[in-house]
Amino acid sequence: MSSSPSYLDPIILPLVNGETVLDVGCGYGRWGSLLETNFFESGLKKPPQIDGLDAFQPNVDFCSRKSCYSRVWQQVMPSPLKGKWDIVLACEIIEHVDQRQLDELMDILEGAAKKRVILTTPNWPYYRDGGETLVGWNDYEAHLSYVSRDYFKKRGYKVIGAGFGNPKLRIVGLIKRFADFLTPALESLPRLLPFLGESIVVYKDM
Repeated sequence: MSSSPSYLDPIILPLVNGETVLDVGCGYGRWGSLLETNFFESGLKKPPQIDGLDAFQPNVDFCSRKSCYSRVWQQVMPSPLKGKWDIVLACEIIEHVDQRQLDELMDILEGAAKKRVILTTPNWPYYRDGGETLVGWNDYEAHLSYVSRDYFKKRGYKVIGAGFGNPKLRIVGLIKRFADFLTPALESLPRLLPFLGESIVVYKDM
């Protein structure tokens, strides 16, 4: 994914509690940039060493020009990762993988993490085609799968809702239509009730 919603930031940053990070699907380098400047929110004394990979070569070129990444390379997932990192961060990635390859991808990500795996994904079936990006048309932007909260729970992940609200819920649609002014006040509610979230953040300690 080229980028990700800002409502994920205050949830994810405190979870990245490692000195080495692999940013899977680094896109425009959002997480590398945030961890370089806001590392203290992760409880770190200095920015972590961050490696990044992305399926789309123009994204790799874009991130290679950023000082926050130690290494950036092109790689289509799922495929074997060479190395181990404290934290494997895969934001808005799993929905871009074919439904039949979900277990393979998860096994690879977990196998590369020394301390923790963190993922985010839409909290509803959000299928779409590739799309235009800042660096050109990207076929990898297509959403090929939907991964439920139950799937992650069965694999031992903790699930946090993020961003009010899930567009598949009628109550959310009514609030957005008739009382959208309430949305900012409801932003923290999905943390307690993940089904209300537009996205989910999941993590698992190794």
